[in-house]
Order: sequence, then structure tokens, then C-alpha cells
Amino acid sequence: MVDRSGALDRDDAFAVTEVAGGAGWRLEVHIAGVADVVALGSDADATAFLRRESRYLPGRTVPMLGPGTERAATLTPEADRSTLRVRADLSADGTISDVVVDRGWVPAGGCVPADHAEIARILAAETDPLHAAVRAAHRAAQVLLAARRRSGAFALYDLTHGWVSTEEGGLAAIPPAQRTVGYVIVQELMIAANEAIALWCAGEDLPILFRNHRSALTAGTGEDVAAEVAVAMTDPVLLDKLRSRLQSAYRAATYAPTVHGHHGLRLAAYTHATSPLRRVSDLITQRVIFAHLDGGPAPYTSEQLGNLAADINRRIAADREEKAAHFKARDRRVTAQVVAAGELAGLDAKRWAKVLAAAAARDPIDEVVGELHRRMQADEVTVTTIVTLLDAGEAWAPIRSELFDWASRAHPEFGPSVVSMWLQAHPDLPRPEIDGDHRGPSHTPVFAARLRGGVCGPWATAGSKKRAEQDAAWGWARAAASGESHPATDSPLTDPERSVAPGDTAPPSTEPGDVAAGRRNRPVPTPHAPPASEAVAKKRARARKNPIAWVLSHARHHGHPPPRWAVSVDGPPHAPVFTCEVRYLGCAVTGRGNTKTAAKSAAAEDLLDALLGETVSARSGT
Repeated sequence: MVDRSGALDRDDAFAVTEVAGGAGWRLEVHIAGVADVVALGSDADATAFLRRESRYLPGRTVPMLGPGTERAATLTPEADRSTLRVRADLSADGTISDVVVDRGWVPAGGCVPADHAEIARILAAETDPLHAAVRAAHRAAQVLLAARRRSGAFALYDLTHGWVSTEEGGLAAIPPAQRTVGYVIVQELMIAANEAIALWCAGEDLPILFRNHRSALTAGTGEDVAAEVAVAMTDPVLLDKLRSRLQSAYRAATYAPTVHGHHGLRLAAYTHATSPLRRVSDLITQRVIFAHLDGGPAPYTSEQLGNLAADINRRIAADREEKAAHFKARDRRVTAQVVAAGELAGLDAKRWAKVLAAAAARDPIDEVVGELHRRMQADEVTVTTIVTLLDAGEAWAPIRSELFDWASRAHPEFGPSVVSMWLQAHPDLPRPEIDGDHRGPSHTPVFAARLRGGVCGPWATAGSKKRAEQDAAWGWARAAASGESHPATDSPLTDPERSVAPGDTAPPSTEPGDVAAGRRNRPVPTPHAPPASEAVAKKRARARKNPIAWVLSHARHHGHPPPRWAVSVDGPPHAPVFTCEVRYLGCAVTGRGNTKTAAKSAAAEDLLDALLGETVSARSGT
């Protein structure tokens, strides 16, 4: 039994046995027989429906069943307990088969409690009596996790930063005491048990509270989301924005007495059955299964199950809305206090982003505008700041224009990120398409680009495709902020009066600050361009600031298939070594580090060196 230290509500216990010859594993999960203790219609049953789930608050816990009933039903080494038992075979490729669901029994002394840190210690200690059992559970969990990822699920465990993917595709914090391999083992085995129970009930034509999750077209693939998260882990502001976007992009999972599959987990059937002490939905499902196994009458009609599911779904949605409103109100109060105290200069990027977002919902405040100017002068403006002003009202137009002028000159590379982040915050808006053109000889090419979608941005020209697209992104962002679309003209490079013959001077190039105006042009400074080696060195230096983002951007901008990442881990749990292989455009390089992000960054850095013409360093091993 793996749970937090001192837990009084232990719902489940598991045993994993490795099959001889490496053919797979035999899984056995015992779930506390709460339905045998909490009778239908009893006071404890009414309490469970009223509370719906246990509440874990700072410093105390409010048990769903009340302390007395909880003690009578929890799994414990000190007493015999009836259980709902799930047995299944797990193959080496992660396939679950031969599922058996029946009544079980855990006698006194038949289970061993452990917290997450103990599991990590046992796994590293080969002489521990439980080492073989924990090692088998760990290997089985890794196989289950790999199978989910292969099926396209967004499955993340970042034990270093403390984040885990939710079943709905969002991100949730892992409590510090649980950030060990023990957490991963429990999560994967319980997901497998819930899947097995759901499939068994579907095969028995038994209506329970299935957990269904519909797809969301704007959410992206699991691989895409994982890549975004890997980049965002080093930027708290970007991570906060990504969490908000995932929360809005993915639909909420719901309960129903009919099975419709679970998109987030990529499972054909799923339920919540492993936590009957903590969730009333699990208690309801267990009560239905026990009645079926005992040959007794069904405790609920199909109509009653549907009503129960609808009531639970409604209350969960209400709780989410109330929680969101609470945090928004708290942020507004804190923002007002910070502005009044004149402490804006000391705010970190995350808190400053919240202050600016609250201020942008109203007319400009002198203190906030002054701090924005200070951050521009100190080069501390982030993409988040720019995107926030995109949504600001008309009163912010002069300040927004000033910020855009500065940012497009100082950081032209921000342009695509500004567009991407703004669209992530507005998934209902049409995605712009990029129109491109180029002319001139290979040694002095000229590129033109324009973004078109919702509004039409102006054409931008430059001596490289990347810079033209960056400037075009800034032009589209200006047009989107003002709501003024530019004329849908042909590329300026197709104009006979502006075309370039081989060997001629390049046509005019629109500076970032001139994109919105669409007027003042200047020649591309090709005569004084730096040598190719110097330009590549500068490009490489910029790319190395965030190599993962650079690789992803390279694929997106050039229309190539995205890179494929594969991460493995070696070493003991307390000192893991991660190895990441990335394959892209015929290149295959590897990087290593003590975290997944570090390994991916190392691999991405070698990849960008290869793409920019350098010999891959020895670290890649290729």
C-alpha cells in the first residue's frame, strides 16, 4: 500500500509478479470493500453523497465518510478487510489481458504500508525483502506508461519540477513528499486497474459510472503538448500560460452509465473505481459490481445511475467555477495592493504578468505604464507582456504601439511566439496562413512573407525567410490588435517595378516598425552583411539560448515534419541519468542530463549544430 505518510484512508493495495522468461507481469490490485461497510441509504451513505469527495486542506483532511466509517473500511495491516479484487496479465508491450474482477480478502498482516520515499529507497536497495516486488511494479509501470504514450496520450511525470499530466490533458502539481518513482508506480497501476474494471463491466453489460472524455480539436497531439511543456518548464510565465491554455482547450471528463471512451488517456473504456473511500463515484461503482458478483438485485436503475452521474458532473463543474472565481478575485486584490504600494519594480515575471493583465482590463494606470517603460529600457519585456497588451482596450493603443515598435526592433524573433501565444489564448479564432515568395540569386536572395487569417497582415520583405516571417508575424499582430485588415495584394516581389534581376540590388525591405504603416522602406543591407561564418555564429548563439524551442520553430517555419523525441532513463532513482534521442531531417543525435529537460536541451543543441553546418559534438555519440 503506497500512500502519503500517516494516511488514514488507504483505498488500494497491489502486488506485481514478473512472469518467468520476461514475458510480462501478473497484476493484482485490491480495492477496499467500502460498499460492505457503507450500506445503501445509511447515514454514512448520505454523508458521502453530501460531501462527494474527501477534502485535503492545509493542515487537515475532511474525510468523505467521516472518521469512524473511514477507519472501519480502510485497508490496514492490523485487521482483515474485504476487497474488490482485479487480476490481469500485462504483456511486455503493455497490453492488458485475461482480466478477472471478483471479491477478494486481505487478512491482517497481509499488506505492507509504505510512503513514496520508502518505495524509492526499497527500489535502490537490492537487499531489501520487498526489492523484487517493488522492482517488478516499477518495470510494469514503465511499460504501461510507454504504451499510453505510444497510443498518443499526453502522459507526463516531471518529478524534478513537480508536475504531472491529468487524465483530461492538463497539468497538476505533485506534492513535494510524493515526487518519487513511487508516485509513478501507483498512478500507472491504478489507471490500469480502472481500465481493466471498465472493460470487464462493458463485457458483462454492467452499467456503472464510466469516466468518459471527449476529444478537443484545438488541444493538439500528446507529442506536441509534451514538447511545449518541455520548453515551458524553464519559464514560469510561459508554463502558467500553457496550463491555462490546456485547461481551456481540453474538455472536462464526465461520468455516465454508458461507455464512450476516454480521449485524454487514449483508452476505449475507463472508470473511477480505485478510491471508494475518497470519491462517491467509486463507491457507487463498487456497489454495482458487488451486487452483480453476489447475484443480488441491482442497487440502482439505469435512470438512477444517469441522474447520479448528472448530479456529480454538475457539482464538479460548479466547484471548478467557484475555485476559478476565488483565485481571480484574490489576484485582483493582490494586484491592487501591489500597485498602491508602488512595488512593481520588485515583482517577478509571473506576478508582473498578473498585475499587467488586471490593469489591462481597465484604462491605463500611470504606475503600471511607468513600470512597463522601465522594463522596456531594461530589456525585461517578455512575450507574455506583449500578448497581454494585444487584448487591452483602445485606451492602451498608444502604449501598445510603442511597445510593438520597441519589441519588433529589439526582438524580431518574438513575432511568431506572440502570434502563437495569442492564438493559444483564443482557440476560437482562425489560424493564419503564411503566404511566401522569394526572388534573386542564391547569394543575395530576397524573401517576402505575409500572415493571413481573421485579418490580413502586410507583406514584409527581408534577406532571409525567417526574418521575413518574423516581421510578417509582427505585422499581423498589429493588424489583429487594431482590427484593421490590410489589402490582399500580391507579393511585392511580383511587381515588375520592384522585381529583382539576378545580380541587381535587393528590393526594399520593410523594417519591423514599418510593417503596420506599410510605407517607409529601406534597401536590404546586403553590401555590408557580415561574413557567412559570423552570421552563422550569431544565429547559433541565439539558438542555444533555447535549443528545444529553436528546433521546434525550425520545423514549423520550414514546413518539415516535427522532430521525434525518445527519452530513456538509467541509474538509481535518487540519481537518474536521462538520455534523449532526437531525429529530424535525417539527423539522429543524443543528449544526456540529470533531468529530461536537460537531456532534451543537450540533444537539441547538438541537432542545431548539425543543422547549422557544424560537426556534431562527441556528446551526441553519432
